[in-house]
Order: sequence, then C-alpha cells, then structure tokens
Amino acid sequence: PINKTTRLIYMQQLCRLQHKQPKHNPGYSPELAASMHTFQLPDCRAHELALCQQFDQPDQNRKWREGVIKSSFNYLLLDPRVTTNLPSRSVSMHPAECFQTFIKAIFYVGKGKRSRPYSHLYEALEYYRGDRTSKKLCSKVQHILQVWATGQGVISLHCFQNVIPVEAYTREACMVDAMGLKMLTNKKRGDYYGVVATWPMKQRRELGVHLLYRAMLIFLAEGERQLRPADLRAA
Repeated sequence: PINKTTRLIYMQQLCRLQHKQPKHNPGYSPELAASMHTFQLPDCRAHELALCQQFDQPDQNRKWREGVIKSSFNYLLLDPRVTTNLPSRSVSMHPAECFQTFIKAIFYVGKGKRSRPYSHLYEALEYYRGDRTSKKLCSKVQHILQVWATGQGVISLHCFQNVIPVEAYTREACMVDAMGLKMLTNKKRGDYYGVVATWPMKQRRELGVHLLYRAMLIFLAEGERQLRPADLRAA
C-alpha cells in the first residue's frame, strides 16, 4: 500500500519505469510509431484492394491526372549507412528491428515512370562532378551527396509497378503521411485520388504503414543494390 513511508519508493520505481519507456520519434505518424514499437501492423489488405480495384480498369471517359497508361510506380530512396545490407542481415534479426531499420533508412518517397528516380541522382551528380554554380541544393540532393561522400551508393527501391499515375500518387501520399514530412526530404505531402481521398486521415496513414511494410518485403526479397556516381552515365 502507498503511505507516507512507501510513497518515495513507489515514486522512484515509477520514474525508473518511465525512463525505460521507448521514446517515439515525434516526426513519425502515431500509426507508424506504434507499429515500429509493437510490430502490430494494421490489416489494410481490404483497403489496398479497394484502391487497386478502382484504378485497375479506370473510366476511359474520365480525365485522370496524367492519363490512364499503366506506366507508373513508386520508389523509395534509402540510406545504406542505415540499412547496412539489411536483406542479408534480416535472417538473424527480429522482424520488428528489421522494420524499424528499414523505416529509418528511408529519406524520400516518390512517384515515377521511366527514369524519373534517377533525375534526383543526376542532379546530385552535376554538383558532385564540379558544377557548383547550379541552384541551391535541396535537402534530398544534399542527402545523396552525403551518402556518396562515404564511398557508398544510394538505394533506389522501386515498388507497386505498372499502375496508372493517380494510383501511384495516392500510394505515395499514404506513405508520406505515414512517415511524416519531418522524417523525409520530401518538400510537400502527396495528393489523394479516388475513394482513398474520402477516407479519414487515420485510415490513410494506416494504409501507408501497410504499404511501407510491403515495400520492405520487396527490398528483402530483391536485395540491396547501390547507385554510386560511377554507375550513372554522364549527361
């Protein structure tokens, strides 16, 4: 029982317990922070199916942003200083630790088609090879240069391929909102289209967590491939 004699002991024990509580990075969304801590992932398979079904055979008479050709995908830029060859190490790691590492390695989320992801790398390459007169470097390019300065290469992970642009934009928006802009070099949040645009923000962020986990599985299956300056053709 708590009384004048035992109160100090209980207070000391409470302080110790509070000190041991994990401190979530305030930049991540509450949904992602919780999943990183507990590894209890939201079951959003039905939500992703609803997203896919709407855009699988889009209304050809409706004017969707950038058309209805299935040539788009999403991509994540990862920092190899954080992953340290995560696909190879993952077999001996707890799944929660693996997911935490993957999330912490992401510094940009994008939507692309054709060679779009490499435009960021070529922008960094111009500066790397001596063109210091270009416009002020954005944080994304600065991050790429920091990776290259260590002799390592940026990881460009492509996922959710062969979709129409608005589906890729919507997936991008879900993942960006789940991550939180403070944790990325993205300058702005993404755009939602279709049925997902009508959902509450919490539901969108939960879908984002689900998509990030699926992206991690793709990364673990494909392995880590780095892109260094020498791997890029000079413009």
